Amino acid sequence: MFTIRPSYSANCSRRAFLRVGAAGLGAVGLTRLLRGGEPADKPWLRDKSVVWLWLGGGPPQAETWDPKPDAPESVRTMFGEIQTSLPGVAFGSHLPKLAERANRLAIIRSFQTPCKDHQDNWVRAMLTGSEAKMSPPSAGSVYAYLRGTNNPHTGVPSYIVLDSGNNQEFLQEHFLRGNTHGDLSVAYAPFNPAGVITRSPEPTGPRRKPDGDVTFSPLVQNMELRIPADRAANRRELLRGLDAATRRLESDPMCAAHDAYTEQAYKVLQGSVAEAFRLDREDPRTVERYDTSHITLTCPNFLKLPDFPRRPSLLGRQMLMARRLCEAGAGLVMVENCGWDFHGGDGLNPNVKDGLEGFGPQLDHAVSAFLDDVRDRGLKDRILLVVCGEMGRTPKINPKGGRDHWPSLAPLLLAGGGFKMGQVIGESDSQAGRPVTTPVTPADLISTVLRTLLDPTKLRLFPNIRPDLLRRVEGVPIPGLS
Repeated sequence: MFTIRPSYSANCSRRAFLRVGAAGLGAVGLTRLLRGGEPADKPWLRDKSVVWLWLGGGPPQAETWDPKPDAPESVRTMFGEIQTSLPGVAFGSHLPKLAERANRLAIIRSFQTPCKDHQDNWVRAMLTGSEAKMSPPSAGSVYAYLRGTNNPHTGVPSYIVLDSGNNQEFLQEHFLRGNTHGDLSVAYAPFNPAGVITRSPEPTGPRRKPDGDVTFSPLVQNMELRIPADRAANRRELLRGLDAATRRLESDPMCAAHDAYTEQAYKVLQGSVAEAFRLDREDPRTVERYDTSHITLTCPNFLKLPDFPRRPSLLGRQMLMARRLCEAGAGLVMVENCGWDFHGGDGLNPNVKDGLEGFGPQLDHAVSAFLDDVRDRGLKDRILLVVCGEMGRTPKINPKGGRDHWPSLAPLLLAGGGFKMGQVIGESDSQAGRPVTTPVTPADLISTVLRTLLDPTKLRLFPNIRPDLLRRVEGVPIPGLS
């Protein structure tokens, strides 16, 4: 259930504000935000957004954007290659739609991560660009801190995570817990409207009940969002809660004395925030273009049953929601798509064949729909798309038909954001195992993301900006993109 508790009492002034608590709508009073309690003049902000699609588990290099058809059979792409719209550039055969759109992509073939496993600390290393034990804030939390927790015009949270609603996925839990706000206030943690909200890097994370619901951090006091996984896809529960909250506020006699700023806050709750989650307001043809529910995913099987469980892909809906949220004023939207852990044969994880037959087509379909949609809406230079996981997979196929953890080379794809597209950056060796050019690192990627959203030159002019956060924005972006 979604509840909003207005923070006022008989002793409050006439300008007592509506607080929409720590969950991201945001950790400041919404009316205070609207009347300018947050600094309005932030010239370092760029009018851009980033959608980061997280392929949790680690997609295989040779089966995605760097096939090696001439490598030995134990190494080369398992399903052949397909030529792209870029001369001399091929993709794995499961990605024909993206191959057609390669002239709108930047493919990084020299991306190297430090991640040897999926645990929280490795996710933090990816999302912060640092392997320090006392991890700094993730890129999204840095952005929320420098921008403010909400868009001051629409009230939409600055930093949002859209999870897949798969409550049995340990990779998802590592991702949510590893997405840390570091030493910043919990207010700058991401807002997750799907029901799994992690407010702390503590290893316990959200606790799941047998019915698929979750229990929440005690920090979430003013906003509670509890959505069972089977209802996470269309956010009906969220919309129902927004509508109910607005009706309660409008009928409360204490609200009658509130000023125009409070009235504006109600309109934000009724308007921009709620509208962003209403997929039913989209043209049905657009919803259909994104839809991946006909594609089923082979998932980890922790019960070691004879067959791996399967579930419909929600990635199309997640990507459409991400586009809507960017249009509504979100800055960084992370889309979680965990399950790319294709060891195979151990009763826990599928092999590459079983895993890729679902995860490949849903990635191909959803990302292609997103690329076409943002182009058609004139947003391709305003929204940067990042697609990667925490690691890659071994060049050599194991005896179970799988590929194991491999940090030395990982797939990375970017699109839009005003950068130079239609190119391949970096080169891998003949085995798709290591870069033979200067490696692109997570720190480079984080700098690229932050520089898309923030102008470091203008940030330097303000003496109160934390030096460590400024250094994050001033880092070196991926060479060759500009």
